[in-house]
Amino acid sequence: MKTAGLLALGASGLAVLAQALSCNPGDPQTGSQTNWLRTCEVSAECGAQSCICGTCTRPCDDDDGCSNLEDATCVPASEEGAIAVCSGSQYPGAGLCLPRCDDEPCPEGSACVAGVCSPIPEASTEVTVDLSTRHQTLVGFGASLAYVEDEIVARTDKLELYDLMFEDSGVDAVRMRNRFEADNEGDLGATSEILSEASQRLGRAPLTLITSGSPPSWLKASGSKVCAGNPDTCTLVQASAGGFDYAGFADYWRLSLEAHAAAGIALDYLSIQNNPNWVPPESDPADACRFLPVEGTATVVVGGVETEVSYPGFVEALSAVRAAIVDLPNPPLISAPDASGAGALLDYTAVLDPAQIDALSYHLYDLDPAAVDDALLEEIDAEAEQLGRPVFQTEMRAGGLETAVLIQAALVSSGASTYLQNDFVASASQAGGDDHALISLTADGFEAEDCFHALRHFARFTDPGWVRIDTSASAVDLLASAWLSPDEDALTVVLVNRAVAAQSVSLDLGGEEFDASEVTRTTFDGLERSALLGALSSESVVTLPARSIVTVALTR
Repeated sequence: MKTAGLLALGASGLAVLAQALSCNPGDPQTGSQTNWLRTCEVSAECGAQSCICGTCTRPCDDDDGCSNLEDATCVPASEEGAIAVCSGSQYPGAGLCLPRCDDEPCPEGSACVAGVCSPIPEASTEVTVDLSTRHQTLVGFGASLAYVEDEIVARTDKLELYDLMFEDSGVDAVRMRNRFEADNEGDLGATSEILSEASQRLGRAPLTLITSGSPPSWLKASGSKVCAGNPDTCTLVQASAGGFDYAGFADYWRLSLEAHAAAGIALDYLSIQNNPNWVPPESDPADACRFLPVEGTATVVVGGVETEVSYPGFVEALSAVRAAIVDLPNPPLISAPDASGAGALLDYTAVLDPAQIDALSYHLYDLDPAAVDDALLEEIDAEAEQLGRPVFQTEMRAGGLETAVLIQAALVSSGASTYLQNDFVASASQAGGDDHALISLTADGFEAEDCFHALRHFARFTDPGWVRIDTSASAVDLLASAWLSPDEDALTVVLVNRAVAAQSVSLDLGGEEFDASEVTRTTFDGLERSALLGALSSESVVTLPARSIVTVALTR
Protein backbone atom coordinates (compact mmCIF):
# COMPACT_ATOMS: atom_id res chain seq x y z
CA MET A 1 0.00 0.00 0.00
CA LYS A 2 1.19 3.51 -0.73
CA THR A 3 1.46 5.38 2.55
CA ALA A 4 3.32 8.63 1.81
CA GLY A 5 1.11 11.68 2.12
CA LEU A 6 0.71 15.11 0.64
CA LEU A 7 -0.60 18.08 2.59
CA ALA A 8 -1.65 20.81 0.22
CA LEU A 9 -3.86 23.68 1.22
CA GLY A 10 -5.58 24.96 -1.93
CA ALA A 11 -4.72 28.43 -3.13
CA SER A 12 -8.35 29.17 -3.97
CA GLY A 13 -11.15 29.78 -1.48
CA LEU A 14 -9.21 32.09 0.82
CA ALA A 15 -12.26 34.26 1.31
CA VAL A 16 -14.04 32.78 4.31
CA LEU A 17 -17.75 32.53 4.96
CA ALA A 18 -18.00 33.60 8.58
CA GLN A 19 -21.26 31.81 9.28
CA ALA A 20 -19.68 28.50 8.32
CA LEU A 21 -16.90 29.06 10.80
CA SER A 22 -18.46 30.76 13.80
CA CYS A 23 -21.56 29.77 15.74
CA ASN A 24 -22.62 33.19 17.06
CA PRO A 25 -19.35 33.74 18.94
CA GLY A 26 -19.68 35.87 22.05
CA ASP A 27 -17.04 38.02 23.71
CA PRO A 28 -14.09 35.95 24.93
CA GLN A 29 -13.91 35.48 28.70
CA THR A 30 -11.12 34.27 30.92
CA GLY A 31 -10.87 32.51 34.23
CA SER A 32 -13.22 29.63 33.43
CA GLN A 33 -13.09 26.31 31.56
CA THR A 34 -16.85 25.74 31.53
CA ASN A 35 -17.76 23.57 28.54
CA TRP A 36 -14.24 23.94 27.15
CA LEU A 37 -13.36 21.88 24.07
CA ARG A 38 -16.74 20.32 23.36
CA THR A 39 -18.95 20.38 20.27
CA CYS A 40 -21.53 23.14 19.99
CA GLU A 41 -23.99 24.84 17.70
CA VAL A 42 -24.36 28.20 19.49
CA SER A 43 -22.23 30.08 22.01
CA ALA A 44 -24.92 29.71 24.67
CA GLU A 45 -23.81 26.07 24.95
CA CYS A 46 -20.26 27.10 25.78
CA GLY A 47 -20.62 28.97 29.06
CA ALA A 48 -17.70 31.37 29.35
CA GLN A 49 -16.30 30.36 25.96
CA SER A 50 -17.50 30.93 22.40
CA CYS A 51 -18.78 28.51 19.78
CA ILE A 52 -16.26 28.78 16.97
CA CYS A 53 -16.19 26.28 14.12
CA GLY A 54 -18.52 24.02 16.11
CA THR A 55 -16.11 23.94 19.06
CA CYS A 56 -16.31 25.61 22.46
CA THR A 57 -13.11 27.64 22.54
CA ARG A 58 -11.83 31.23 22.31
CA PRO A 59 -10.42 33.41 19.59
CA CYS A 60 -6.91 34.61 20.39
CA ASP A 61 -4.04 36.74 19.20
CA ASP A 62 -1.36 35.01 21.29
CA ASP A 63 -0.98 32.44 24.07
CA ASP A 64 -1.99 34.99 26.71
CA GLY A 65 -5.48 34.93 25.24
CA CYS A 66 -5.75 31.25 26.17
CA SER A 67 -4.91 31.62 29.86
CA ASN A 68 -6.79 29.37 32.28
CA LEU A 69 -7.69 26.92 29.49
CA GLU A 70 -5.83 23.73 30.31
CA ASP A 71 -2.96 22.96 27.90
CA ALA A 72 -4.31 25.43 25.34
CA THR A 73 -2.12 27.46 23.02
CA CYS A 74 -3.07 30.04 20.44
CA VAL A 75 -3.06 28.11 17.18
CA PRO A 76 -2.83 30.47 14.17
CA ALA A 77 -5.95 30.37 12.03
CA SER A 78 -3.80 29.66 8.96
CA GLU A 79 -2.27 26.53 10.52
CA GLU A 80 -3.38 23.09 9.28
CA GLY A 81 -4.81 22.07 12.67
CA ALA A 82 -7.03 25.15 12.97
CA ILE A 83 -8.17 24.73 9.38
CA ALA A 84 -9.01 21.08 10.09
CA VAL A 85 -11.08 22.03 13.16
CA CYS A 86 -12.88 24.60 10.98
CA SER A 87 -13.92 21.93 8.47
CA GLY A 88 -11.27 22.83 5.93
CA SER A 89 -11.79 26.60 5.97
CA GLN A 90 -9.91 29.41 7.71
CA TYR A 91 -11.34 31.20 10.74
CA PRO A 92 -11.40 34.96 10.05
CA GLY A 93 -9.48 35.85 13.20
CA ALA A 94 -5.86 35.57 14.24
CA GLY A 95 -6.12 32.22 15.97
CA LEU A 96 -8.03 29.74 18.13
CA CYS A 97 -7.31 28.37 21.59
CA LEU A 98 -6.68 24.66 21.20
CA PRO A 99 -4.47 22.04 22.87
CA ARG A 100 -1.68 20.70 20.73
CA CYS A 101 -1.23 16.94 20.63
CA ASP A 102 2.18 16.40 19.09
CA ASP A 103 3.50 14.74 22.25
CA GLU A 104 0.58 14.59 24.68
CA PRO A 105 -2.73 12.67 24.40
CA CYS A 106 -5.92 14.66 23.95
CA PRO A 107 -8.48 15.08 26.75
CA GLU A 108 -11.29 12.56 26.94
CA GLY A 109 -13.96 13.21 24.33
CA SER A 110 -11.51 14.73 21.87
CA ALA A 111 -9.10 13.42 19.26
CA CYS A 112 -5.85 14.56 17.70
CA VAL A 113 -6.64 16.10 14.29
CA ALA A 114 -3.79 17.58 12.25
CA GLY A 115 -1.77 18.21 15.40
CA VAL A 116 -4.44 19.80 17.61
CA CYS A 117 -7.15 18.38 19.88
CA SER A 118 -10.66 18.58 18.45
CA PRO A 119 -13.87 17.37 20.14
CA ILE A 120 -15.27 14.15 18.71
CA PRO A 121 -18.72 14.92 17.26
CA GLU A 122 -21.73 12.69 17.66
CA ALA A 123 -22.13 10.58 14.53
CA SER A 124 -24.95 11.56 12.19
CA THR A 125 -24.28 8.76 9.69
CA GLU A 126 -23.03 5.20 10.00
CA VAL A 127 -21.01 3.29 7.42
CA THR A 128 -20.82 -0.47 7.86
CA VAL A 129 -17.98 -2.43 6.28
CA ASP A 130 -18.45 -6.17 5.70
CA LEU A 131 -15.15 -7.93 5.08
CA SER A 132 -16.88 -11.22 4.38
CA THR A 133 -18.62 -10.05 1.18
CA ARG A 134 -16.18 -9.64 -1.73
CA HIS A 135 -16.64 -8.03 -5.14
CA GLN A 136 -14.26 -7.14 -8.01
CA THR A 137 -10.49 -7.13 -7.91
CA LEU A 138 -8.83 -3.78 -8.54
CA VAL A 139 -6.77 -3.41 -11.72
CA GLY A 140 -5.80 0.22 -11.19
CA PHE A 141 -6.49 3.94 -11.29
CA GLY A 142 -4.95 6.23 -13.86
CA ALA A 143 -5.29 8.72 -16.69
CA SER A 144 -4.62 9.30 -20.38
CA LEU A 145 -1.46 10.97 -21.70
CA ALA A 146 -3.57 12.58 -24.45
CA TYR A 147 -1.54 15.04 -26.56
CA VAL A 148 1.18 16.37 -24.24
CA GLU A 149 3.83 13.63 -24.30
CA ASP A 150 6.44 15.73 -26.10
CA GLU A 151 5.77 18.76 -23.91
CA ILE A 152 6.24 16.71 -20.74
CA VAL A 153 9.61 15.22 -21.70
CA ALA A 154 10.93 18.59 -22.90
CA ARG A 155 10.43 20.32 -19.54
CA THR A 156 13.37 21.20 -17.28
CA ASP A 157 11.29 20.28 -14.21
CA LYS A 158 10.11 16.95 -15.59
CA LEU A 159 11.60 14.85 -12.77
CA GLU A 160 9.54 16.72 -10.20
CA LEU A 161 6.53 16.41 -12.51
CA TYR A 162 7.04 12.64 -12.74
CA ASP A 163 7.15 12.49 -8.94
CA LEU A 164 3.73 14.13 -8.77
CA MET A 165 2.30 12.07 -11.63
CA PHE A 166 3.26 8.70 -10.21
CA GLU A 167 4.93 8.68 -6.81
CA ASP A 168 2.51 10.98 -5.02
CA SER A 169 -0.69 10.34 -6.97
CA GLY A 170 -0.60 6.57 -6.67
CA VAL A 171 -1.60 6.22 -10.32
CA ASP A 172 -1.26 2.60 -11.46
CA ALA A 173 -2.43 2.84 -15.08
CA VAL A 174 -1.46 4.88 -18.13
CA ARG A 175 -3.68 5.11 -21.18
CA MET A 176 -2.11 6.37 -24.40
CA ARG A 177 -3.14 7.27 -27.91
CA ASN A 178 -1.59 5.47 -30.85
CA ARG A 179 0.81 8.00 -32.36
CA PHE A 180 2.28 5.59 -34.90
CA GLU A 181 1.32 6.11 -38.57
CA ALA A 182 3.89 4.15 -40.61
CA ASP A 183 7.14 6.13 -40.51
CA ASN A 184 7.23 8.03 -37.20
CA GLU A 185 8.72 5.52 -34.76
CA GLY A 186 10.71 8.34 -33.18
CA ASP A 187 7.52 9.91 -31.87
CA LEU A 188 7.15 6.95 -29.50
CA GLY A 189 10.27 7.95 -27.56
CA ALA A 190 8.39 10.40 -25.34
CA THR A 191 5.85 7.78 -24.33
CA SER A 192 8.63 5.28 -23.64
CA GLU A 193 10.40 7.74 -21.35
CA ILE A 194 7.25 8.56 -19.38
CA LEU A 195 6.47 4.87 -18.83
CA SER A 196 10.07 4.19 -17.75
CA GLU A 197 9.87 7.01 -15.20
CA ALA A 198 6.55 5.63 -13.97
CA SER A 199 8.08 2.19 -13.44
CA GLN A 200 10.96 3.66 -11.43
CA ARG A 201 8.57 5.43 -9.08
CA LEU A 202 6.05 2.62 -8.74
CA GLY A 203 8.62 -0.14 -8.39
CA ARG A 204 6.85 -2.01 -11.20
CA ALA A 205 5.51 -1.32 -14.65
CA PRO A 206 2.16 0.49 -14.73
CA LEU A 207 -0.83 -1.03 -16.46
CA THR A 208 -0.75 0.22 -20.06
CA LEU A 209 -3.72 0.71 -22.37
CA ILE A 210 -3.60 1.93 -25.96
CA THR A 211 -6.38 3.22 -28.18
CA SER A 212 -6.81 5.43 -31.22
CA GLY A 213 -8.92 8.53 -31.68
CA SER A 214 -8.86 7.85 -35.41
CA PRO A 215 -7.07 5.63 -37.89
CA PRO A 216 -4.56 7.45 -40.13
CA SER A 217 -6.01 9.81 -42.72
CA TRP A 218 -5.55 7.33 -45.58
CA LEU A 219 -7.90 4.92 -43.81
CA LYS A 220 -10.66 7.52 -43.42
CA ALA A 221 -13.49 8.17 -45.89
CA SER A 222 -12.98 11.88 -45.26
CA GLY A 223 -9.22 11.74 -45.84
CA SER A 224 -8.67 13.32 -42.42
CA LYS A 225 -8.26 12.05 -38.87
CA VAL A 226 -10.21 15.03 -37.60
CA CYS A 227 -14.00 15.05 -37.80
CA ALA A 228 -16.28 18.06 -37.35
CA GLY A 229 -19.98 17.52 -38.01
CA ASN A 230 -19.38 15.20 -40.99
CA PRO A 231 -21.11 11.94 -40.00
CA ASP A 232 -21.24 10.73 -43.61
CA THR A 233 -17.42 10.61 -43.99
CA CYS A 234 -16.17 10.34 -40.39
CA THR A 235 -15.66 6.61 -40.79
CA LEU A 236 -13.49 3.91 -42.34
CA VAL A 237 -12.59 4.17 -46.03
CA GLN A 238 -13.92 1.73 -48.60
CA ALA A 239 -11.35 -0.69 -50.06
CA SER A 240 -10.63 -0.54 -53.79
CA ALA A 241 -12.13 -4.00 -54.23
CA GLY A 242 -15.31 -2.89 -52.47
CA GLY A 243 -16.42 -3.05 -48.88
CA PHE A 244 -14.80 -1.37 -45.92
CA ASP A 245 -11.04 -1.66 -45.57
CA TYR A 246 -10.95 -3.88 -42.51
CA ALA A 247 -7.72 -5.48 -43.76
CA GLY A 248 -5.98 -2.11 -43.99
CA PHE A 249 -7.26 -1.19 -40.52
CA ALA A 250 -5.93 -4.47 -39.11
CA ASP A 251 -2.52 -3.96 -40.78
CA TYR A 252 -2.33 -0.49 -39.25
CA TRP A 253 -2.78 -1.96 -35.78
CA ARG A 254 -0.27 -4.77 -36.32
CA LEU A 255 2.39 -2.33 -37.52
CA SER A 256 1.59 -0.05 -34.59
CA LEU A 257 2.05 -2.80 -32.02
CA GLU A 258 5.32 -3.87 -33.63
CA ALA A 259 6.57 -0.27 -33.51
CA HIS A 260 5.65 0.09 -29.84
CA ALA A 261 7.42 -3.18 -29.01
CA ALA A 262 10.53 -1.96 -30.85
CA ALA A 263 10.40 1.23 -28.75
CA GLY A 264 10.33 -0.85 -25.55
CA ILE A 265 6.68 -0.12 -24.81
CA ALA A 266 4.85 -3.16 -23.42
CA LEU A 267 1.09 -2.91 -23.92
CA ASP A 268 -1.39 -4.69 -21.68
CA TYR A 269 -4.69 -3.73 -23.33
CA LEU A 270 -5.69 -2.63 -26.82
CA SER A 271 -8.89 -0.79 -27.71
CA ILE A 272 -9.18 -0.65 -31.51
CA GLN A 273 -11.22 2.59 -31.63
CA ASN A 274 -12.02 5.18 -28.99
CA ASN A 275 -15.64 6.40 -28.89
CA PRO A 276 -16.74 4.33 -31.92
CA ASN A 277 -20.32 5.65 -31.54
CA TRP A 278 -19.39 9.36 -31.67
CA VAL A 279 -18.91 12.03 -34.34
CA PRO A 280 -17.64 15.39 -33.03
CA PRO A 281 -19.80 18.42 -33.79
CA GLU A 282 -18.64 21.09 -36.23
CA SER A 283 -18.03 23.46 -33.32
CA ASP A 284 -15.57 21.10 -31.60
CA PRO A 285 -13.37 19.19 -34.09
CA ALA A 286 -11.54 16.12 -32.85
CA ASP A 287 -10.08 12.80 -33.98
CA ALA A 288 -12.88 10.27 -34.49
CA CYS A 289 -14.07 7.35 -36.60
CA ARG A 290 -17.56 5.89 -36.35
CA PHE A 291 -18.29 2.17 -36.31
CA LEU A 292 -21.74 0.67 -35.80
CA PRO A 293 -21.87 -2.43 -33.58
CA VAL A 294 -22.19 -4.47 -36.80
CA GLU A 295 -21.84 -3.28 -40.39
CA GLY A 296 -24.96 -1.60 -41.67
CA THR A 297 -26.61 1.76 -42.23
CA ALA A 298 -27.78 4.56 -39.99
CA THR A 299 -29.80 7.70 -40.61
CA VAL A 300 -27.79 10.84 -39.90
CA VAL A 301 -28.19 14.53 -40.65
CA VAL A 302 -25.87 15.82 -43.37
CA GLY A 303 -26.17 19.47 -44.37
CA GLY A 304 -29.51 19.68 -42.60
CA VAL A 305 -30.92 16.68 -44.50
CA GLU A 306 -31.55 13.21 -43.09
CA THR A 307 -29.34 10.79 -44.99
CA GLU A 308 -28.87 7.03 -44.89
CA VAL A 309 -25.15 6.31 -44.49
CA SER A 310 -23.30 3.00 -44.60
CA TYR A 311 -20.93 2.32 -41.72
CA PRO A 312 -18.38 -0.39 -40.95
CA GLY A 313 -19.01 -2.78 -38.10
CA PHE A 314 -17.06 -2.84 -34.84
CA VAL A 315 -17.45 -6.62 -34.71
CA GLU A 316 -15.96 -7.03 -38.18
CA ALA A 317 -13.10 -4.62 -37.47
CA LEU A 318 -12.25 -6.32 -34.18
CA SER A 319 -12.19 -9.77 -35.81
CA ALA A 320 -9.80 -8.49 -38.47
CA VAL A 321 -7.46 -6.91 -35.89
CA ARG A 322 -7.42 -10.01 -33.70
CA ALA A 323 -6.53 -12.19 -36.68
CA ALA A 324 -3.74 -9.80 -37.66
CA ILE A 325 -2.03 -9.67 -34.25
CA VAL A 326 -2.59 -13.17 -32.88
CA ASP A 327 0.90 -14.38 -33.81
CA LEU A 328 2.73 -11.39 -32.32
CA PRO A 329 4.89 -12.07 -29.26
CA ASN A 330 2.77 -11.17 -26.22
CA PRO A 331 -0.12 -9.47 -28.03
CA PRO A 332 -2.16 -7.17 -25.78
CA LEU A 333 -5.51 -8.17 -24.36
CA ILE A 334 -8.59 -6.57 -25.90
CA SER A 335 -10.83 -4.06 -24.14
CA ALA A 336 -14.01 -3.06 -25.93
CA PRO A 337 -15.91 -1.12 -27.01
CA ASP A 338 -14.66 2.09 -25.31
CA ALA A 339 -18.05 3.62 -26.07
CA SER A 340 -18.61 7.26 -25.10
CA GLY A 341 -21.34 6.41 -22.60
CA ALA A 342 -22.55 3.67 -20.29
CA GLY A 343 -25.72 3.18 -22.35
CA ALA A 344 -23.84 2.82 -25.63
CA LEU A 345 -21.69 0.03 -24.20
CA LEU A 346 -24.70 -2.24 -24.00
CA ASP A 347 -25.45 -1.68 -27.72
CA TYR A 348 -22.05 -3.13 -28.58
CA THR A 349 -21.87 -5.93 -26.03
CA ALA A 350 -25.19 -7.23 -27.36
CA VAL A 351 -23.37 -8.38 -30.53
CA LEU A 352 -19.79 -8.90 -29.32
CA ASP A 353 -18.49 -12.45 -28.93
CA PRO A 354 -17.14 -12.78 -25.37
CA ALA A 355 -14.31 -14.91 -26.74
CA GLN A 356 -13.13 -11.87 -28.72
CA ILE A 357 -12.74 -9.51 -25.73
CA ASP A 358 -10.96 -9.56 -22.38
CA ALA A 359 -12.58 -6.55 -20.67
CA LEU A 360 -15.67 -4.40 -21.17
CA SER A 361 -14.67 -0.74 -21.42
CA TYR A 362 -16.81 2.37 -21.41
CA HIS A 363 -16.77 6.10 -20.68
CA LEU A 364 -19.07 8.16 -18.50
CA TYR A 365 -19.96 11.11 -20.73
CA ASP A 366 -23.67 10.28 -20.62
CA LEU A 367 -23.89 10.41 -16.81
CA ASP A 368 -24.75 13.46 -14.73
CA PRO A 369 -22.66 13.48 -11.52
CA ALA A 370 -25.51 15.32 -9.78
CA ALA A 371 -28.00 12.55 -10.65
CA VAL A 372 -26.11 9.34 -11.41
CA ASP A 373 -28.16 6.65 -13.13
CA ASP A 374 -27.10 3.76 -10.90
CA ALA A 375 -29.60 1.42 -12.54
CA LEU A 376 -27.85 1.84 -15.90
CA LEU A 377 -24.47 1.15 -14.34
CA GLU A 378 -25.87 -1.92 -12.62
CA GLU A 379 -26.89 -3.22 -16.06
CA ILE A 380 -23.23 -3.05 -17.06
CA ASP A 381 -22.25 -4.97 -13.93
CA ALA A 382 -24.82 -7.64 -14.74
CA GLU A 383 -23.68 -7.83 -18.37
CA ALA A 384 -20.05 -8.20 -17.31
CA GLU A 385 -20.93 -10.92 -14.84
CA GLN A 386 -22.87 -12.79 -17.52
CA LEU A 387 -19.96 -12.51 -19.97
CA GLY A 388 -17.37 -13.28 -17.31
CA ARG A 389 -15.33 -10.16 -18.06
CA PRO A 390 -14.04 -7.28 -15.89
CA VAL A 391 -15.31 -3.73 -16.39
CA PHE A 392 -12.99 -0.81 -17.18
CA GLN A 393 -14.04 2.85 -17.00
CA THR A 394 -11.43 4.27 -19.37
CA GLU A 395 -12.23 7.95 -19.93
CA MET A 396 -14.00 10.85 -18.22
CA ARG A 397 -13.54 14.57 -17.69
CA ALA A 398 -14.98 16.07 -14.52
CA GLY A 399 -14.07 18.40 -11.67
CA GLY A 400 -13.05 17.50 -8.14
CA LEU A 401 -16.20 16.44 -6.30
CA GLU A 402 -17.79 15.23 -9.53
CA THR A 403 -14.80 12.94 -10.16
CA ALA A 404 -15.08 11.54 -6.63
CA VAL A 405 -18.80 10.84 -7.14
CA LEU A 406 -18.26 9.19 -10.52
CA ILE A 407 -15.41 7.02 -9.25
CA GLN A 408 -17.65 5.70 -6.49
CA ALA A 409 -20.48 5.12 -8.98
CA ALA A 410 -18.27 3.29 -11.46
CA LEU A 411 -16.64 1.13 -8.79
CA VAL A 412 -19.74 0.28 -6.79
CA SER A 413 -22.61 0.30 -9.30
CA SER A 414 -20.91 -0.96 -12.48
CA GLY A 415 -18.30 -3.05 -10.68
CA ALA A 416 -15.44 -1.33 -12.51
CA SER A 417 -11.90 -2.56 -11.86
CA THR A 418 -10.28 0.56 -13.32
CA TYR A 419 -11.09 4.26 -13.38
CA LEU A 420 -9.17 6.53 -15.75
CA GLN A 421 -9.38 10.29 -15.99
CA ASN A 422 -9.18 11.48 -19.59
CA ASP A 423 -6.41 14.05 -19.19
CA PHE A 424 -3.39 13.24 -17.07
CA VAL A 425 -1.59 16.52 -17.83
CA ALA A 426 -2.92 19.69 -19.46
CA SER A 427 -0.64 21.71 -21.72
CA ALA A 428 0.90 24.98 -20.55
CA SER A 429 -0.73 26.53 -23.63
CA GLN A 430 -4.10 26.30 -21.88
CA ALA A 431 -4.34 29.64 -20.11
CA GLY A 432 -5.51 29.19 -16.54
CA GLY A 433 -5.00 25.42 -16.63
CA ASP A 434 -7.64 22.74 -17.03
CA ASP A 435 -9.61 21.75 -13.94
CA HIS A 436 -10.63 18.50 -15.64
CA ALA A 437 -7.02 17.37 -16.01
CA LEU A 438 -5.20 15.83 -13.07
CA ILE A 439 -2.27 18.24 -13.46
CA SER A 440 -2.00 21.58 -15.26
CA LEU A 441 1.30 22.79 -16.63
CA THR A 442 2.39 26.41 -16.61
CA ALA A 443 5.39 28.06 -18.23
CA ASP A 444 7.41 27.75 -15.04
CA GLY A 445 5.72 25.00 -13.02
CA PHE A 446 2.69 22.77 -12.59
CA GLU A 447 -0.30 22.41 -10.29
CA ALA A 448 -2.39 19.47 -9.09
CA GLU A 449 -6.04 20.14 -9.89
CA ASP A 450 -8.97 19.16 -7.66
CA CYS A 451 -9.67 16.01 -9.67
CA PHE A 452 -6.06 14.93 -8.95
CA HIS A 453 -6.91 14.88 -5.26
CA ALA A 454 -10.23 13.10 -5.88
CA LEU A 455 -8.46 10.30 -7.75
CA ARG A 456 -5.57 10.26 -5.26
CA HIS A 457 -7.95 9.47 -2.39
CA PHE A 458 -8.51 6.11 -4.08
CA ALA A 459 -5.24 5.47 -5.92
CA ARG A 460 -2.76 6.46 -3.21
CA PHE A 461 -4.15 4.07 -0.62
CA THR A 462 -4.81 0.97 -2.74
CA ASP A 463 -2.89 -1.22 -5.16
CA PRO A 464 -3.78 -3.57 -8.02
CA GLY A 465 -5.01 -6.86 -6.62
CA TRP A 466 -7.00 -5.34 -3.77
CA VAL A 467 -10.60 -6.50 -3.54
CA ARG A 468 -13.67 -4.33 -3.03
CA ILE A 469 -15.71 -5.40 -0.03
CA ASP A 470 -19.27 -4.57 0.91
CA THR A 471 -20.14 -1.21 2.44
CA SER A 472 -23.45 0.40 3.35
CA ALA A 473 -24.20 3.96 4.47
CA SER A 474 -27.22 5.19 6.41
CA ALA A 475 -27.39 8.46 4.41
CA VAL A 476 -28.07 8.60 0.65
CA ASP A 477 -25.69 11.53 0.10
CA LEU A 478 -22.80 9.67 1.72
CA LEU A 479 -21.04 7.39 -0.78
CA ALA A 480 -18.74 4.67 0.50
CA SER A 481 -16.44 2.00 -0.84
CA ALA A 482 -13.84 -0.17 0.87
CA TRP A 483 -10.86 -2.15 -0.37
CA LEU A 484 -9.01 -5.04 1.26
CA SER A 485 -5.40 -5.99 0.50
CA PRO A 486 -4.65 -9.54 -0.75
CA ASP A 487 -3.03 -10.48 2.58
CA GLU A 488 -5.94 -8.86 4.46
CA ASP A 489 -3.47 -6.79 6.47
CA ALA A 490 -4.69 -3.43 5.13
CA LEU A 491 -8.10 -1.89 4.59
CA THR A 492 -8.93 1.39 2.86
CA VAL A 493 -12.32 3.07 3.21
CA VAL A 494 -13.22 6.00 0.95
CA LEU A 495 -16.13 8.27 1.88
CA VAL A 496 -17.62 11.00 -0.32
CA ASN A 497 -20.06 13.55 1.08
CA ARG A 498 -21.90 15.02 -1.91
CA ALA A 499 -24.35 16.90 0.31
CA VAL A 500 -24.29 20.64 1.04
CA ALA A 501 -24.23 19.92 4.78
CA ALA A 502 -21.51 18.33 6.90
CA GLN A 503 -21.79 14.72 8.07
CA SER A 504 -20.11 13.02 11.00
CA VAL A 505 -19.57 9.41 10.05
CA SER A 506 -19.10 6.45 12.36
CA LEU A 507 -17.25 3.48 10.85
CA ASP A 508 -18.45 0.02 11.84
CA LEU A 509 -15.75 -2.47 10.87
CA GLY A 510 -17.67 -5.48 12.14
CA GLY A 511 -15.32 -6.11 15.03
CA GLU A 512 -12.20 -6.23 12.86
CA GLU A 513 -9.17 -4.78 14.63
CA PHE A 514 -6.35 -2.76 13.10
CA ASP A 515 -3.12 -1.55 14.68
CA ALA A 516 -2.75 1.77 12.85
CA SER A 517 -4.82 4.20 10.83
CA GLU A 518 -4.42 7.38 8.81
CA VAL A 519 -7.16 9.82 7.81
CA THR A 520 -6.81 12.03 4.73
CA ARG A 521 -9.33 14.72 3.74
CA THR A 522 -10.05 17.06 0.84
CA THR A 523 -12.67 19.79 1.17
CA PHE A 524 -13.46 20.91 -2.36
CA ASP A 525 -15.11 24.14 -1.20
CA GLY A 526 -12.39 24.78 1.39
CA LEU A 527 -8.61 24.83 1.62
CA GLU A 528 -7.72 21.21 2.37
CA ARG A 529 -6.24 19.16 -0.42
CA SER A 530 -5.13 15.65 0.58
CA ALA A 531 -4.65 16.95 4.11
CA LEU A 532 -3.30 14.46 6.65
CA LEU A 533 -5.54 14.61 9.74
CA GLY A 534 -3.93 11.86 11.80
CA ALA A 535 -5.27 8.60 13.19
CA LEU A 536 -8.92 7.56 13.33
CA SER A 537 -10.50 8.65 16.61
CA SER A 538 -11.11 6.15 19.40
CA GLU A 539 -14.82 6.25 18.57
CA SER A 540 -14.13 5.66 14.84
CA VAL A 541 -15.84 8.93 13.89
CA VAL A 542 -14.65 11.14 11.02
CA THR A 543 -16.04 14.50 9.97
CA LEU A 544 -16.90 15.14 6.33
CA PRO A 545 -17.65 18.80 5.63
CA ALA A 546 -20.03 19.61 2.80
CA ARG A 547 -18.74 18.44 -0.60
CA SER A 548 -15.70 16.61 0.67
CA ILE A 549 -13.89 13.27 0.48
CA VAL A 550 -12.16 11.33 3.25
CA THR A 551 -9.95 8.27 3.04
CA VAL A 552 -9.32 6.10 6.09
CA ALA A 553 -6.35 3.75 5.59
CA LEU A 554 -6.03 1.02 8.23
CA THR A 555 -3.26 -1.53 8.73
CA ARG A 556 -2.93 -4.54 11.04
